[in-house]
Amino acid sequence: MQKKISFYFWETHYLGKTPLPLIITGVLTMLLYVFSKPHFDIFSDLNKLFLSIIGLVSIKLYANQVWKHHVFHMLWWALLLAIIHWFFLTFSLPDLAGDYPKLDHIGRLFLFIIFAWWLAGNTRNTFLFWSVASATVILSPWIAGDGLADFQRGFLGERIGFGIRNVQHSAMFFGTVLLGLLIFLPRLLRAPLQHYGKLALWVLAFLVIIAGVIISQTRATWLGVLAGLLTALLLIFIEHRNSFSKKHLLLFFILSACLAILIFTNGPLLFERATAELDTIQALLRGDWSSVPLSTSEVRSSVGERLYSWRAAIDMIAQRPLLGWGEQGVEYLFDNIKYNQAHYQALNFGHLHNLYLEITLEYGLLGLAAYFYLLIWFVINAWFAWKRGDMPGDVLLFFYAFLCFWSVINLFESYLIFWTGVFLFNVVMAGSLTHIWKPTLRTNSSTPFVMSEKDHK
Repeated sequence: MQKKISFYFWETHYLGKTPLPLIITGVLTMLLYVFSKPHFDIFSDLNKLFLSIIGLVSIKLYANQVWKHHVFHMLWWALLLAIIHWFFLTFSLPDLAGDYPKLDHIGRLFLFIIFAWWLAGNTRNTFLFWSVASATVILSPWIAGDGLADFQRGFLGERIGFGIRNVQHSAMFFGTVLLGLLIFLPRLLRAPLQHYGKLALWVLAFLVIIAGVIISQTRATWLGVLAGLLTALLLIFIEHRNSFSKKHLLLFFILSACLAILIFTNGPLLFERATAELDTIQALLRGDWSSVPLSTSEVRSSVGERLYSWRAAIDMIAQRPLLGWGEQGVEYLFDNIKYNQAHYQALNFGHLHNLYLEITLEYGLLGLAAYFYLLIWFVINAWFAWKRGDMPGDVLLFFYAFLCFWSVINLFESYLIFWTGVFLFNVVMAGSLTHIWKPTLRTNSSTPFVMSEKDHK
């Protein structure tokens, strides 16, 4: 008979000989971190270092095969490249090199390794982990905002961010949770009848999240959600094109009707925001830079601000395309930009509102290639995990939809340089990695493993 060791709600089969007290400490610390980080940043940072240390130590001591996995090789190479990059800048651009290589800026992007380890390759663990992270987003209006008053002001035209850094970052969180709620709804509907209380919670969560996405008035998030959903629908159609049933069509119709009603009732707000600065975009498409406005203290053009900063960034990248200008390169750009410099400095612009240009300006094309290598590795290996039966189809679907959403919104904001983007990136990537790791984790399991139907799903 298959023996499973677990504590209360957490499956620990793949954690091998890791002592139970260490597992409990690691898992509870992780869940506390993902719940507290968005709103209690000071408190959460106190346990992040502790979480990382006990995670790495437990992997090294109790999961040597995991320690040797390729994802760790990517971490070591990323840290090595950061050191080499710093030495290169020290000799070529000493004023921009900094006093030491900022290895923590690289290391924090790989926190998903620790999360994935404690998730133990288990889908139920992953959903609980994602649910805790989603709960802190859904409760944002009541944790850090003004509750229902925020929604009232939002539907009257005010942009609302619910106390999460700023509106764009709040919209990023809400958009991701929206994708998850929609993609995982069929899993909820397949649950036994006694679980329908969860459906009521889903409806409440959906109303809060869709309202938050709308009143954030963040066009990049709207575009990203649309791109993510279209990606999911395309993949579903490709996989099930010969087996669509009336039930599938009914579910699709109900979801489409709900979204259509919400969009229609908020049509003026959405239309006004979506068409703002349309003249600026048309001028860019014509190549007419003279018609792209420069912002002033009286009239701001967020599109114009981005376009001129991107134009300056491309000019700088062309001078040092391979290894870039270092982490202080963006600050140097805005100190020397020839387009409306006083305005940028008055606003204290510190980033380019485009992750790809940000990475290339700071780390060159080599850094951009490393970033895309990481994403492509995940895309390919998540697909293999699904084909092996190690990753449920809806988890794969959510992961691909998120990557599409993430890639679109980072065209208009440099989310990965902020704690918000780093946090979200790590939470989602961990859920994928823990399923990718399953073949490796099986060699580390405490007992012989036989895949059950429940685990397969």
